[in-house]
Amino acid sequence: MAATAAAGTTGTASAAPTTRTGKPRSAVDGLLNLFAATPVVALDEGAHHLQDTWDFLAVVMQHPRFDAVDAVVVEFGNSRYQNVADAYVSGEIVRRSDLQPIWRDTTQSPNSNGDFPALERVFSLTRAINLYGGRTRPLRVLLPDPPIDWLSVTGSDDLFALLPQRNQTWSNVIIREVLDPGRRCIAVGGGTHFFRGLPNPSRTVTAMIEQRHPGSVSVVRTHSTVAEGREAAVEATVAGWPRPAIAPARRIAYGALPATDVFGPGSYPPGLIEGLADKTVADLCDHVLCLGRRTELTSAVLDWQVYYEPTYWAELNRRKTLVYPTSDLEDLRHEGEPTMFPN
Repeated sequence: MAATAAAGTTGTASAAPTTRTGKPRSAVDGLLNLFAATPVVALDEGAHHLQDTWDFLAVVMQHPRFDAVDAVVVEFGNSRYQNVADAYVSGEIVRRSDLQPIWRDTTQSPNSNGDFPALERVFSLTRAINLYGGRTRPLRVLLPDPPIDWLSVTGSDDLFALLPQRNQTWSNVIIREVLDPGRRCIAVGGGTHFFRGLPNPSRTVTAMIEQRHPGSVSVVRTHSTVAEGREAAVEATVAGWPRPAIAPARRIAYGALPATDVFGPGSYPPGLIEGLADKTVADLCDHVLCLGRRTELTSAVLDWQVYYEPTYWAELNRRKTLVYPTSDLEDLRHEGEPTMFPN
């Protein structure tokens, strides 16, 4: 059982994280090595808007070996604007106001918008790499969110009909734009879109991709969220890891932890947590990425000043009235806390 395995690997001197080589690998090289085995690397963001994940991605994207990767797939992009993204990252002159709907007009709006400098950087960095990085072929940023047109949304039914399609749209984009043409990509987003072993596992992005292209995905869990009361036990398994580091989940103490240990407080689909009772972290993912101890991790902070733009603010409130009439958007207008996991 998962609990038995974890009990023997945490809280003692023998719990030091090891692989067959005796230590985790350097994370940049280790992650890039995954492309030798699978054309898709699914990188769990760790916690939504974890600054460290996007900073790490920026370093990976600038590595010479990333030339073998054809696309970055980002959760926060409305697929309706793929042509705009392609034009911008290829070096065309594109107005910023034409770019913004990519991350502002997703199915997660109006409560969660992509107005984070760390996220927008993916597009500007891709553009710079294409123009001046000497790549042998262009790098794309692919947008996997369903193509919602907010001007056509007249009520909550219009939005809620699209939400169940998110994983299918993701997998369709990766299959059509990456795997069928024989290319490679790194996909970045919430772990529950990628993890193996979840209840109703056939509905994850990973499962849908591998139904068409078996064995094509490496799933990477980013150390971050932890179940309440399990912080010390989980942190013990990455004690002594360099920052950043990566290791195969089945060869380390972290992988033997109960799967429920890495789901922090929050709301989850009915039955998800209960369905993980006999699973370990290694049942969820193939590798574990550690970007630092939880006390070292940083939250990306919203560009909160943009919510004082009258036209944009009015549009967000229109959307709120249509689909989430009791929600409050006022928190968007205040600077966020940069510590991801405050003590």
